[in-house]
Amino acid sequence: MLFILLFLVANLGLITSIFTSTIMVLYDEFYKHKSVFTMIETLRVRPIMQADKEYSALISLPPPLNGLLLFLAPFLMTTKSPEFLNKAILWIAYLPLLVLTFTVFTFYNFALLPVTYVKMFFHKMIMIFVYSKSYRVSRADKFMLWILFAAIGPFRLLSNVFVDLYAFLQHCTLQELPKTRVQIREKPLAK
Repeated sequence: MLFILLFLVANLGLITSIFTSTIMVLYDEFYKHKSVFTMIETLRVRPIMQADKEYSALISLPPPLNGLLLFLAPFLMTTKSPEFLNKAILWIAYLPLLVLTFTVFTFYNFALLPVTYVKMFFHKMIMIFVYSKSYRVSRADKFMLWILFAAIGPFRLLSNVFVDLYAFLQHCTLQELPKTRVQIREKPLAK
């Protein structure tokens, strides 16, 4: 009886050590190619997780925002036209994120405005004295462009900031994005 018990314990230890060493070797191999495996897995599940016009709010809200679904998911699942309610839920959920990113983007643009003006002011001043074969303009013309920039530059830069803010908001609120065709490779990538 003692022999059988010792035999079972020895076999259990041997199998456990073989299993542990196999797991360690496989983990080392995985760790070497971690980024490749992550990208392959992301591409594999992407067609399943792509935005659905009617029910994407059920899967795309991150954890702090998915608390809204406790109250709004029953309405989304039972309504006859879920597309409008889906868009409304997504707007409600992501509006704080939009406001926060727009505020940061606005402050950053206005903080860079004086730096940009000073950099361009001195750049245009230096360009008066630099000869360029591709931009053949007399020094008097370059000097007049420098004077013109000194006077009109701040207003022009400010108008560019407003154009950037509008483009940022327009890009953040895009809803009809072109879908990409994804092909799933069943075979793993070989070396």
